Amino acid sequence: MTEIFGEPICGYSRAEAIADGELVDVSQFVTPCPFKYPVAMSRAAYFATIAAGGIFELVTADEEKLTLPGGQDFAGRAWDVFTMLLAAIRAGGSTDTIYFSVLVDVKGNGRKEKVDLYSVCGPGDDAAPVLTIMLRGED
Repeated sequence: MTEIFGEPICGYSRAEAIADGELVDVSQFVTPCPFKYPVAMSRAAYFATIAAGGIFELVTADEEKLTLPGGQDFAGRAWDVFTMLLAAIRAGGSTDTIYFSVLVDVKGNGRKEKVDLYSVCGPGDDAAPVLTIMLRGED
């Protein structure tokens, strides 16, 4: 490809996107993770689902704690997203892009808001498969 197009002007790796906060690595926070590939969410998808209605508190200079309303927790919200994605994968056949929705109790009062998402399975920085979850309409 470099013979045709030349050297790339710049590149932005998945690891850089995670370090910059554009992607949030969520696979490490749910044990056991139902996926064998690493899972990351776009910042917008993360704040619309897992962190929705939450308050971030600074624990140390490098660590924040997310407090969610109504006794909800990070692992439970992530598990909801993973469960809905897994159900959509099982129903969706063999494709690299899966559309799904999740209901989020933003205020902790039992009233849930629907968030439309999609997931893409593709190569990561080292060409191994990774999953990326985004809001519909995001690239």
